Amino acid sequence: MGTRSFFNQLSDHEHPSILRLSLRQQVLLVCCADSKAINDPKVLLQKALDPPEPEVVEDALNLLVHIKALEKNASHRGRYEPTFYGRLLASMTLSFDASVLILKFGDIGLLRESILMGILMDTNPLPVRRPFGQDQLFAENIASYFGGDDESSVLTGKKEIISMDNLCAYQFWQRAFKDKHRVEQLKHLLKFDEPNTTEILFPKLEEEWYSFHNLLQPSLHQVSEIYDDIVNSMHRFRPKFMVKANGLPSYYNPNEFEHTCSLGYLQYRDEDLGSEKEDGNINLNLDIEEKTCLTLPYVAPNDFKANFVAEKFATVLKEMRVEHTQNHAENEQKPIIAMVSHDMGERPLCRYFVNGLCNRGSECPFSHSLQAPKPICKFFFSLQGCRCGASCFFSHDVNPTMSSITSPNLCTPDSEQPDAASFLRLLPSTPDGCILVLDDNDLHFSSSLSNNGVPAKIITTTSVPDDSTTDNSLSGVKVLHGLSHPYGTVISGAGENSIPWKEVHCVLWFASFQLDKTNIESVEKQRILLKQFFEYLAIRTLADFLYDMPVVLTMNNVRFSQLQVEKLARDSFFFLQESFPFDESSFGAFSDVVPMSKPMMVSRPISYVFYICPPTDIQYGNYNAALKKSLYDVAIWKDAMFDSQTGNLQEIYKTA
Repeated sequence: MGTRSFFNQLSDHEHPSILRLSLRQQVLLVCCADSKAINDPKVLLQKALDPPEPEVVEDALNLLVHIKALEKNASHRGRYEPTFYGRLLASMTLSFDASVLILKFGDIGLLRESILMGILMDTNPLPVRRPFGQDQLFAENIASYFGGDDESSVLTGKKEIISMDNLCAYQFWQRAFKDKHRVEQLKHLLKFDEPNTTEILFPKLEEEWYSFHNLLQPSLHQVSEIYDDIVNSMHRFRPKFMVKANGLPSYYNPNEFEHTCSLGYLQYRDEDLGSEKEDGNINLNLDIEEKTCLTLPYVAPNDFKANFVAEKFATVLKEMRVEHTQNHAENEQKPIIAMVSHDMGERPLCRYFVNGLCNRGSECPFSHSLQAPKPICKFFFSLQGCRCGASCFFSHDVNPTMSSITSPNLCTPDSEQPDAASFLRLLPSTPDGCILVLDDNDLHFSSSLSNNGVPAKIITTTSVPDDSTTDNSLSGVKVLHGLSHPYGTVISGAGENSIPWKEVHCVLWFASFQLDKTNIESVEKQRILLKQFFEYLAIRTLADFLYDMPVVLTMNNVRFSQLQVEKLARDSFFFLQESFPFDESSFGAFSDVVPMSKPMMVSRPISYVFYICPPTDIQYGNYNAALKKSLYDVAIWKDAMFDSQTGNLQEIYKTA
């Protein structure tokens, strides 16, 4: 009877989503449309098959104006136009609240963690496996990543706690599995005559590893792809916090983290099979046995700065709930806190009494008077808004006696002006350190750099053969001709053109790529070039212990985003530490200019500073010695196998 009663209360048809959503994200996307003919949400949404109530659209507009995502343009009859903050929110393929969370985290220096957290709040299924009907087993899986020391006490919402658990699981995957694979890739990269057995067995090893640690492979890969898309969007817009955004993930502190699988078998009873059949027979509960890792917990309470990130996560969530609760209809200038109880002493109305379902009588803590106020709808005052709209039982009104708060923090574009000092401070100050300039074929930047420093410290490479030309501005600069990049410059053996890597204290590459976005082959070719650069440089850096050497890659920021440079660097243990505008007035004009048609995006040369963060030898053994041996072996025969005229790395593979 209970099931039939519940079924009879259901509507014949589900209400259209446009009538159930708050439309805040939809209104923002409409306002960000390039065409003026379709960027008025009040007009466009009324043309829908089931147009929403004008009050709902107005509420969404008021909130977006309140948080400074939209602003009224007085010169265009009050048309709503997106701010820089609004366009940045609209650029992310996430829910409205997740996008706001990311930008607020970025302002406090946790951009990378916030992007992952925002994605995880929207992802389904989540990376940590949740066996159907096995709630206890799921709780144990979660506790393996974030639990056991009251570190979750700062988070109150169940969804937020689970998101934090999955963040630790993602970081564990990166550190314990992905990094191991990256190390193996580097160790085998220069062994052209040996098959990579790790690569052959990788699919099977990967599948088993996910199973051992109760993780879902597709979910982790999906999170990783969305993460890279959002990071690239940040580089195109360059908000102010990107200038000092530290790309080193929290799971590299401390770097002594170690996980060694201890395999065993987990037994549990499948309770779902112990149900009654229609014919009256009863299924017996079966014992299920799974191979699993017994090294618990996978992530200890103090690993990966989990407590610190959880504390900041809780603080940002509270700030968001406060900032986005405002009685826009009454007074747009007085933000208020809505998540409080009624102050009038009157009990809120019992929703079950209204539906004729309350059976507690006088013992019910809620009022059975129809004049009693409705309880506050907590979803209406969230960022996403209430999905029920006008049909919601709970109140969407705001108590006028609630406390005021400050205005939300603004996310502004990078306004930093190019300054030669930002670049020069990265150059070595000691007399024994030298600067390596890579692939400067026309010697343009080497000449400009020598005018701003000590020419004797500069070593520059070019693939152009020595034509014996003399440039007075290069007096004292050591020019190495005929070195193709990146193979000939980074993997250089003994010879007259060898680079003294032990003396190199800074690497500069002015990467000017003239690419056609429509030419997929051209884009992929340059991406492979960058991938090889970071891979070979990682081998050189790790083998020679050049850990304090900054690698400054100067290129157009749109190109940087298009080629996914940060991802390519991260795959070889290089992490972005800072970035700043390149001073063309001091170091020469940068030829790679990408015209931008979309408003508020940036297109300018930026210097990106990378440092290598070596994986711990506690986890991966003495991999430095293996990389050193690979360099030595290549130095013996590289000149005979490498085509210095074409610089084509494929020639090596063909010969080998």
